[in-house]
Amino acid sequence: MDDQLPPDQKARLQEVANLMLEIYQTLAQMRYLHPAGIEQGPHNIDHLRPLYEKLKIDPAIIYLYSILPYVNTHVAGNKDFFHGGAFTDFRREEDVMRGRDPFYGCPVGDDYDDENGPYIRPWVTPLSRLGNHQSMIIYDAHKEEKEPKKKSKNRNDIEPIPSRRAGDVLRDIIRWYRSLDEIPGGEHCSGEWTGYDIPLKELYREYGWPDNFDGDGFQIAQARAHGASSAKYVAEEPLRCVEKFKLWRRSAEGRVSAHQAELAAAKSTDEAWAARFKLWMEELRSARNIESLTKAEQEAERLCPGGVCQRKEDLPLWELERLQHEYKWKQESVQTYQNWANDTDPDRARYYQISLQQAKREAAIYQKAYEAARADAERLCPGRTFQSATGIASLGRMDTVTSIREQKDTMAMMQRELEALRNWALQLPDGAIQAKKLVEEEEVERYERGIKGGKEMLQRYETSLAEHGNRD
Repeated sequence: MDDQLPPDQKARLQEVANLMLEIYQTLAQMRYLHPAGIEQGPHNIDHLRPLYEKLKIDPAIIYLYSILPYVNTHVAGNKDFFHGGAFTDFRREEDVMRGRDPFYGCPVGDDYDDENGPYIRPWVTPLSRLGNHQSMIIYDAHKEEKEPKKKSKNRNDIEPIPSRRAGDVLRDIIRWYRSLDEIPGGEHCSGEWTGYDIPLKELYREYGWPDNFDGDGFQIAQARAHGASSAKYVAEEPLRCVEKFKLWRRSAEGRVSAHQAELAAAKSTDEAWAARFKLWMEELRSARNIESLTKAEQEAERLCPGGVCQRKEDLPLWELERLQHEYKWKQESVQTYQNWANDTDPDRARYYQISLQQAKREAAIYQKAYEAARADAERLCPGRTFQSATGIASLGRMDTVTSIREQKDTMAMMQRELEALRNWALQLPDGAIQAKKLVEEEEVERYERGIKGGKEMLQRYETSLAEHGNRD
């Protein structure tokens, strides 16, 4: 089948494959992908030819699928691709199927001009997958240049979308990464690559991208920036907590007013008691929320006086504290995958061995980041510790003893509210059918489920404490 393609078309398809490879290699140079995860063509796709033929995919696209490079995201380390899209792999049946409906339009029939018909022609293919309402790269093997066409009745028709020669577009993508007009990463990546509060573009420039790039130095600086960003986010949690409870208070006020109006408009005893119950429950929750808001405001004033959660002179200690825990968690991942790497199932063992190598690489980066942050903290904050400077014991996970105490407090609150609920229900007259149903079938059952689940969680915490001691 491949031999039937004219040489000039095969050359154009090879250009697409070569440029996609150059894009992936650029991302590897940027330390976004591990180079071992880039799998170059040609590939043996004979096992998928029946599916390609069933889907009536054009021979040119089938040939392209056999020569494209693919990113093994498990090995490479990241899944997000250009403009919020994702890497795709047409050696996988799932990706082949999705390639015929990349916009999740659920087309029906065979008429491309029908309102709900197919919209990816046999000679068209995506080169990336759609992310979370983002964009994708689409290639048309029949037309290297085309003008926008009149839109058909097909609601997913892509023909009117302006396009350019494939080679020009793909070279532009390479150029955009090299010029940092495009930055690798995305919302499904690990925190170092989400771009939230991390100056990736500045870090790339600082470490010599593209021509004199110190990739190792960049990754250490990136880990440190992630640590500082994470510490800032944790530091500001008291302020977010206050805003959360204020938002809940405003929402509760609206619901209380609605239930009061419902009570005033009640036309029967049944309706009146149902409205009274909903009003009582809302007031109960509102009282709890106001109590939580008061505590949150006190905590915010203690930890963020005047709205300042981090003093400038303490920033090295915040970064060090966060990186200490990040490094610890990376080490824990290494240990976990080491324990699983000899699984009796060969496929699982292979999966865990790959994960182990990735975990080791990340741990090595974070060790260097932690050591660099420690040196800076000792130099800039001599004689001070994170706790002495901030009054906060740790930025690590909650320890077991604290988890047990908080779980017991939550369960005690739920038990008190359940008893109050049952006592309130004692006044219900026989005609309050709706209210009795709301009490017994909804609220009482909900509280009982919550208390049961809380007891099970408490038992797990206490078992962990007995077996492993107090740990985060």
